[in-house]
Amino acid sequence: MSQPAAKLSVSVPGELAAAVRKRVGARGLSGFVARAMAHELEREGIGVLLGELEQKLGWPSKAEMARARKAWPRR
Repeated sequence: MSQPAAKLSVSVPGELAAAVRKRVGARGLSGFVARAMAHELEREGIGVLLGELEQKLGWPSKAEMARARKAWPRR
C-alpha cells in the first residue's frame, strides 16, 4: 500500500520551471518532480556505495578499468 502524498513547497529558477512545465504539462509536474527526487536519492545512494567499495577494496586498477570499458562501451 502506498503512503498518502505529502505537499511540498519549493522554489526553482524560472527558466527551469518553464522548461519542465513545457515538457510535462500542467498535470504532470508532481509525477515528474517525484521521479526526479527518487532518481537523485538513488544516485546519492550509489555514490555512498562506491565510496564504501573504494575504501574497502581500493580504486580499480588500469587493467580492471579497461576491461570494464570494453564490456560496457559508451552508447
